[in-house]
Amino acid sequence: MKIRLAAAVAVAVTLTGGCAVGESTDAGGAYPSKALSIMAPGSPGGGWDTRARGIAGALGECKVADVDATVTNVPGAGGTIGLAQFAKRTGDPYQLMVMDSVTMLGGIVNNKSPVDLSTLTPVAGLSRGPSAIVVAKKSPYEDLKALLDAMEAKPHSVKWTGGSLGGPGQMTVAGLAKGRDIAAKEINFVPTAGGGESMNLLLSGAATVGIDTVAELRPQIEAGELRVLSVDSEQRVPGIDAPTMKELGLGGEAVSTLAGVLAPAGLSKEQQQDVIGLIDKVRRSSCWKQVLERNNWTEDWKPGDEFGKVLAEQRTQVTAILGELGLGK
Repeated sequence: MKIRLAAAVAVAVTLTGGCAVGESTDAGGAYPSKALSIMAPGSPGGGWDTRARGIAGALGECKVADVDATVTNVPGAGGTIGLAQFAKRTGDPYQLMVMDSVTMLGGIVNNKSPVDLSTLTPVAGLSRGPSAIVVAKKSPYEDLKALLDAMEAKPHSVKWTGGSLGGPGQMTVAGLAKGRDIAAKEINFVPTAGGGESMNLLLSGAATVGIDTVAELRPQIEAGELRVLSVDSEQRVPGIDAPTMKELGLGGEAVSTLAGVLAPAGLSKEQQQDVIGLIDKVRRSSCWKQVLERNNWTEDWKPGDEFGKVLAEQRTQVTAILGELGLGK
């Protein structure tokens, strides 16, 4: 079996496959009976890319399906560039897109995207991943309280970085600021296209503090280049010596995003169930469990309409927060 991983063009990686799964979606037989295409609407190496490749890898390495899977990266504008392309693939159950709820909803609101997630077919919510608030090792801030004290005293002096404009990182910062009675317009937040850009700003001293996923930050954390002030997970993250925001009494300020999979509009209920069944088998595989463990992701399985309900609820939440930040108007 072959899995092609691509950014604009496909790069082939060969894996062995197994038997096909699922019910019939067309005259060709059991689903999937032909190659799958998985879009990651973000940069190679990021969280969406990792998720797409993890799903593709499980299809072959754990013999979930005996078909090819092509992963294509279409980054930009909080995922909305890829979203616009994906929305054109109406009625095709062999087209899938990974995403996470808050980041993409933030991109939709902030960029006034004409395509909304409600127009697509919800497949499943899969996981949640913790983020970390970090400073460079030379930073004078030893804990989150000291940093927030400085921010309260002089808001614009604390420059935050991490993630896209209107993404979960910026929304969490907005929650922290609100808890200190700091006006949203006073927040100094520099959006970035990915973890590498954020790291450059932090390590060069151009930014005071960063917020990004533990998976993206872990190499620099383990190398001692970054100090973690807090993580937004329910429990402490193994290997990270830092309290959770909940421990610090700030758990309500974190914006939790649900990562998952969408299919195009125009699928029948039977086709939707076929795709859900395939992704269910993926998430039960040992390959996918290794992806979860490697990235410190926690499983949060919400199939079909359950995922759609979460997306609808978070759309309201995201719109309200971004409105306070003066975005998406």
